[in-house]
Order: sequence, then C-alpha cells, then structure tokens
Amino acid sequence: MPFTKSKQIELNRSWLLAGLLSAGLVVFLLTADYIRPKASDAPVSDNTNSKPVVENKLASVVVQNLNPERMHRTLTLYGETHPDRTVTVTAEMAARVTAIAGQKGQLIKKGSDIATLYQGSLPQQIKAADARVRQTAIDYQSALSLKDSNHIARNRLAQLEVDKSLAESEVARLKVMMSNSQLTAPISGILNERFTEEGDFVDKGKPVATILDLDPLIVYVSVPQSIVQKLKTGDSAQVRYLDEQQVSGKIRYIARQSDQGTKTYQVEIAINNPGMKKPAGMSVEAELILEAVTAIKLSPALISLSESGEPGIKWIDASSHVGFSPINIVRTEADGLWVSGIPEQARLITRGQGFVREGDLVTVINEPSPVLVFEGIE
Repeated sequence: MPFTKSKQIELNRSWLLAGLLSAGLVVFLLTADYIRPKASDAPVSDNTNSKPVVENKLASVVVQNLNPERMHRTLTLYGETHPDRTVTVTAEMAARVTAIAGQKGQLIKKGSDIATLYQGSLPQQIKAADARVRQTAIDYQSALSLKDSNHIARNRLAQLEVDKSLAESEVARLKVMMSNSQLTAPISGILNERFTEEGDFVDKGKPVATILDLDPLIVYVSVPQSIVQKLKTGDSAQVRYLDEQQVSGKIRYIARQSDQGTKTYQVEIAINNPGMKKPAGMSVEAELILEAVTAIKLSPALISLSESGEPGIKWIDASSHVGFSPINIVRTEADGLWVSGIPEQARLITRGQGFVREGDLVTVINEPSPVLVFEGIE
C-alpha cells in the first residue's frame, strides 16, 4: 500500500507539470504578435552600400529689390491744335475796295490795315458837318445871352439846343463811316484768309478776311467720365508734337456736358506758341497729370499673366514663396513702363518667372544690379 500511494503522487505531479507547460504555451501563442519587434523598430545597420534618399529640388529664380518712386499718374490722349480765337473781319459799309494791305499767312498786329474802301464824298461831308456844328454852337451861345434879359422865347432856345445836338450827331455818324472805310485787324494774329482783292465791290456784312490767334494754341481732348472728376482748371499737362517736341500746358476749360455719342467730356489745354510759329490743326499727344502714386519702372518683358489671364507681376515674399499682383500702368516711356500695385516689401522676379506659379516655394538668387529690371529693352 505505501508503494501504491507513492506512485499515485508522482503521477499527479507529472500531470500538473504538463498542464502548466500547456498553459504557458497557449499564453505565448496568444501574445506573440505584441511582443514580436516591428521592422521599423529594429536597429538599422550602418550599411555603407545603401542608396541615398533623393529629395525634390526647388525651382530657382533671380530677384531684385524694388525701388519705388513717388510720381503722378498720367493719362495720354490724342487731339489736335486749334486757334485760341478765329475772327472774321466784315465790311460795315457797301463800297469798292481801293487798297489791300495784308497778305495771307502774314503775322499782323492789332490795328494793322487790311483793306481800304472807297470813301466817296465822306471827307467833304465831314467838313460840312463840322461847320454846321460850329454854326449851331454860336447860335446857341447867343440865345443863352438873351435868356437872362428875357429877349428870347424858351421854345426858341430849346430848338437851338436841338439843332446843335443834331449837328454833332451827324459829325459822329460820318466819322464812323470814315472809320469803317478802313478795315483793320481787331486782334493780333495770322491773316489766314482774304476774300477780296483791290477793285472788288463788297456789300455791308460781307467777310473780307479771317484772323487766327495762335498764341496760345488750344488742344481739344476727350476725357472719359471716370477721369474727368479728377481734373480741374489750372492742372498741368504735357503736349507732344509729331516731331517729338514737348511743351507744357494747362487745362483752361472742362466741359460740363458730355458728348451724347461717346459719353466723354471735352477738355481744353492751352499751350504757349511764341511768334505763332506752330500752326493749328496739328495732331498731338496730350498727357494729363493726375493723382500722385507710388510706382516702379520695369520692362514689359517682366509682365506675366495670372491663371485668369490678368496681367501682373510675380514677386517673392519674405518666406521665399511666389506672389502675384495685378498692375496698373501709371506711365509709358520709350524704355519701360511705370506700374503700381506691387507690395513695397516684395522682391521682383527678374528671371525664371515663367517656370513658377503663385504660391510656389522657390530658391531665391538675389541680383543687386538694377539693369535686369529693364531686361529685354533695347
């Protein structure tokens, strides 16, 4: 019996050990995924034969700091020169032309003779009228001396006064006729047309000549309604002739009623014309001086288009990202454009703007030379 009991105890121990081993194996199998090391957690061996990682290379652009200037916005319009005044000299009496003094195209002064009309008996009539004035004056003075002694009737004295006044009036009328027989220039200017010759007969009111006052010359331009409110009389303007000669002028008149067809307003610019050397009717460019703005000068080659097709300039901000700003043309010159609308702290892209878009991060190369701003201009 003791032996049997001992064997039973050993058998129970064997089963207990087998059970514990089985339970441990089950636990191991269930937790293997959690305790197995991940590939990313495994130590990386120092392998000198491994290939290097390739990084994307940023686009490079050349930039330049802006040099903005304070200047006036301008508006260039086209017009032509006109006389300040055009005066037509007419005959104020019907008579024959006896002499011609002025020549077409001649610069004449105010009061200069143009033509002489036949005077007829006017000199004799004036002489007789002067005598009549003297006679009536004597009669009237004699009547006054009799007035105090009551030796003359009051109505007689009044009649003598009337006679004296009528005689003086006749002299004045005849002298006006004599003056009208001599046609003179009412203003200084160019004798542009002469409609009569010596020997012609002119009726009263018939034109004899036209005179152009060409100093100052007047340039007429049509201003859009969006701009006219920014102008005032006395504002400066620059006028350029076809021969590139440029003169200064001032606005002297702004129409208060627009043209019904074009909805524009006529503006008159007065420019000096010493000696009246420049003729009327010349085509010119008139540059109106508008409000002051901050602008930079650049080549038209640097202008880009946005994705919507709007013209503008690409620039770089402080974080090396590409920006885009629509521009306003302030002034055009032979060697470039003056534009506004670009942030003052931006750096202008002068090379490579065609390979980058707004918002791109780029590699920036600074270019200190200002010549690149005008790249493409001959």
